[in-house]
Amino acid sequence: MLLLYNILSSVILFFYLPLLLLKKGPEDKSAFIRERLGISNYAHTDIWVHAVSVGETIACMPFLKKLKKDFPGRKITFSTTTYTGQKIAKEKFPEADRIMYIPWDSGLCISRAIGSIRPKLFITIETEIWPLMISRLKRSGTKIILLNGRISPRSFNGYKRASFFMKKVLSDMDHLLMQSKGDAERILSIGADPGKAGVMGNFKFDLHFGDITAAGWINDINGRIFLAGSTHKGEDEIILDAFITLLDAFPDLKLVIAPRHPERFNDVEALINARGLSYIKRSDINSSSHTKLFSVILLDTVGELPIAFSRSAVTFIGGSLLPYGGHNILEPAYWSNPIIFGPHMENFPFHRDFLDSSAAILVMNSSDIVKNVTELLNNPDIAAAMGSRAKAIVDENTGAVEKAIELVRRYLGAA
Repeated sequence: MLLLYNILSSVILFFYLPLLLLKKGPEDKSAFIRERLGISNYAHTDIWVHAVSVGETIACMPFLKKLKKDFPGRKITFSTTTYTGQKIAKEKFPEADRIMYIPWDSGLCISRAIGSIRPKLFITIETEIWPLMISRLKRSGTKIILLNGRISPRSFNGYKRASFFMKKVLSDMDHLLMQSKGDAERILSIGADPGKAGVMGNFKFDLHFGDITAAGWINDINGRIFLAGSTHKGEDEIILDAFITLLDAFPDLKLVIAPRHPERFNDVEALINARGLSYIKRSDINSSSHTKLFSVILLDTVGELPIAFSRSAVTFIGGSLLPYGGHNILEPAYWSNPIIFGPHMENFPFHRDFLDSSAAILVMNSSDIVKNVTELLNNPDIAAAMGSRAKAIVDENTGAVEKAIELVRRYLGAA
């Protein structure tokens, strides 16, 4: 089967090569072509980590940083498939000994690369399983592990149909740590050895919020806070109109609104002014300010949104009512905030876990916001339970980086 796969992969490469040559994006086209064809100048490394593109690269960044910190004497090579992933890797992980493109998965391309790099440990992130590369790495004596493993129900069907082949590929891997119990069950179903598979959580959840200390300005705000974080153009009007309606029922309610981009601070201030709302800008708050006199606090500073989460009664996630892709819900979840967001959360697919667990509410418009915020403010027990479920999702998935590092230590020993 591997021989047939190798032949098919080589044939596909033959037809794909012109597209590789014409592909837009890579700044260094020569390096891109050489590395994809496996004819670059390679050097021995201890750890080779591979992630396909931007999402996987960003997700594994906390792990990479910890890996370099805990194994400072080990050489680390990081590879991606896409040039966008390459760009992010170079920006966020300059500590790598080498950042490169992974060779095409055919014998013609990978043999020289593997023979020169000769990693002690090869780590692939999420669902990047290249059969021929894994087989050749195994034959060369490299230990192979999958981290942050994920198999969606949709892709599972394809893997299942090829389980006779995948079972052999997976048998060449030394360990497979999956994001969730469901992912672990799916990879076992397609042929993984139960003794090699486990659950680690998700790198995306392994962020550190505990060192945030609530600043005086947020503690000086009287009344409950409705926080609209990382709002985009077109959303501020919806939030402000909903807040005006909410004030009729909750006159002590305060709105903290935080535009995503600093260049929009003045525009949002004009929108607040146009609605006749009393407000103060965060940059104008000092020890003598009386925030209780204002209904709206415009967060016109950078880096203080996490502080606001610590006191929020209800949090709206910006970039979600309109097609901007949404923003991260993990920080408000860490602070046990009841969370609401719009239908556009494509950048954070795990938002579905929050909806499925009743740890967040989907809203479509201003009236939805009024209805759900009203219910949460009128029912503190419901709001608290919802916030607790959000926090539980974060807690259940944290620790992934440390589990991954422990597995690396098992194969490499002490740093």
